[in-house]
Amino acid sequence: RILDNNNQAPISRVIEGIYWAIDNHVNIINMSFGTEENSEALHRAIVDAYDAGILIVAAAGNTCAEVEYPAAYPEVVAVGSVDSTGNIASDSAKADEVELVAPGEKVKSTGGFGGSVICSGTSMAAPHVAGVAALLWQQDMTMPSGFIREALDKCANKYSSKKEYGNGLIDVE
Repeated sequence: RILDNNNQAPISRVIEGIYWAIDNHVNIINMSFGTEENSEALHRAIVDAYDAGILIVAAAGNTCAEVEYPAAYPEVVAVGSVDSTGNIASDSAKADEVELVAPGEKVKSTGGFGGSVICSGTSMAAPHVAGVAALLWQQDMTMPSGFIREALDKCANKYSSKKEYGNGLIDVE
């Protein structure tokens, strides 16, 4: 976790977290945040994690248009959001970089003091993809991250627009 109590972090803390993940041989990094700023240092850290064999999943953003960083980098699985009927969420990023979509509207999550909250957005969708990736990977931990990424892409349920749905809606079965 790199975000503070206000759900914010400077890029330097994000980079530090990525290198911690590399040093600790993490298999999957989920980044449920985004920024419009393209950072050369952040991209270098993403490339280093990718080269270390880490599957990187990130929220595409709630901009309705362009995919935010780090999801916009080609080394990252950019995740858009769908509602309970499988329709693209109205504020989910819709661009060529969207690779997969997952449930992201009105998702029950943990809240403060042991309670729960209902949240929406691509930040809620990205962990679904990371979770499915973890379930796939545990079947054979010798498989490279690229194989897991391709399996996610090929097994997704295809819908209409590739720009909105990318390779489709994740399917754990």
